[in-house]
Amino acid sequence: MTNINDQWDNYMELGKQVVNGSLNKEMFEKQIIALSSFLSETNQDYHYNAAYLPNYVADFWHFLECFCHKYPLVKKLFLMVSVYPNVTLIIDRYWQLESVQGEYTVLTTKKVHPSCERKRVCDNELLIECSVLCDTKRFIYHSKTGTDKDELYQELERLEEFLNDKSLSANH
Repeated sequence: MTNINDQWDNYMELGKQVVNGSLNKEMFEKQIIALSSFLSETNQDYHYNAAYLPNYVADFWHFLECFCHKYPLVKKLFLMVSVYPNVTLIIDRYWQLESVQGEYTVLTTKKVHPSCERKRVCDNELLIECSVLCDTKRFIYHSKTGTDKDELYQELERLEEFLNDKSLSANH
């Protein structure tokens, strides 16, 4: 199983090739068809792939374009949130970060959200859902924001204010 950071880095690398034009859509489709045929021929468990996987080329191509645009923003949000304990941050109901208080530091786990909605990754806005667990209370932050620099900066400030406020209440 691939490490989620490696998977996201792979998507990002492919997405950059899609966006800058160094990966041709027709060649990409041929590669998917070739892989699908190979899997069908060499492994009975994948006999349906030759017809199944090529149907997702356009969706995957579009996903890679959108992923490439949003993932750097997601990384900024993850970096900011990763210092706070007992937080769950979900972005576009795709990216998820969970943090817990370790013995000496905050430990984080990244994963694809269990009810993954890859189409939200392709929205023009970021859906940000954050919760902080303080003793037995859970505080919720929910926002939708644009992806331009100014809007994102303001959103980062609001989210940080929320986290500081709720983390401070947990310490009192």
